[in-house]
Amino acid sequence: MQAHERLVADALMMRDYAIGTGFKTVDSHAVAQDIITTIESTAGKLESKPGDAAALSADDWAAFDLAYYDLATTLAPVTAETLRATAGQRPSNRTWGELLWGDSPAPRFTRKLWFAALCLAILVVWFNWYLNIIAVDGDTGLHLKWRTIVELLTPWLYGGLGACVYLLRSAHMYIYQRTFDVRRKPEYTNRIMLGAIAGGAIIMFTNNIAGDDGSVIQLSSAALGFLAGYNTDLLFSAMERVINALLPKIGLDTVQKASATIKPVDVNALVDHAVQAKSPEKEHLHAMAAHAIGMRSHKSK
Repeated sequence: MQAHERLVADALMMRDYAIGTGFKTVDSHAVAQDIITTIESTAGKLESKPGDAAALSADDWAAFDLAYYDLATTLAPVTAETLRATAGQRPSNRTWGELLWGDSPAPRFTRKLWFAALCLAILVVWFNWYLNIIAVDGDTGLHLKWRTIVELLTPWLYGGLGACVYLLRSAHMYIYQRTFDVRRKPEYTNRIMLGAIAGGAIIMFTNNIAGDDGSVIQLSSAALGFLAGYNTDLLFSAMERVINALLPKIGLDTVQKASATIKPVDVNALVDHAVQAKSPEKEHLHAMAAHAIGMRSHKSK
């Protein structure tokens, strides 16, 4: 019974969202009104007899299930779970902790993205300060090792920062469209690690980007790292170009061309060559000719 009541509560929440959006995805107003009426009727019967499993008949539950299915199909990808994840309380009801960290899963996740992006940005600023000020004005020999490490790590940091920017932009759209899915948070978190790896690895495969007009755009390793972190397809496309250059693809046309160059055995030429040959090559060629003649006579039969 609790599961049924929870299902009806989800349907009412989706009904409120659908009414707020005006059922823009429903073609017929009558169909939308029928869905709302069925859900509200089910909720009313449950409220009249709370906790009573007999408050609704099997036909009532069947009608509710169909109405809820139509509502969920109409509002997809918005679901009751995404609505809960992006719902916020009124400002007057929020505590200081909710104002700081968010009052629902989606804002809390974006706050964590803010923190990760801020930490990466601080590291990037400090690394650039070290490379351009401290390591230049100080003892060159003393800072040689640290300068090398910082230069190697900088593209990785820019890649992670680019991934955070991409995720913040995506999270903004998901929250606005009420489609943020908490079950995909591990995927979003892994995106930061993938962006950092892409930012560090892209410099091994390319140091420039071709424009739409064919011109070559020279970019620094930091810029390439940021772009690779923001869009990891940049790394994969660079890897594909390198793989295609080193390992040309062998398609069906290549196989057909190779097979076309193989000519059938000319038995007459083989026999003439066997007659003119000397021992022990003569015996070997006679055996080959006999074998070829036997195969041909066998096929003719």
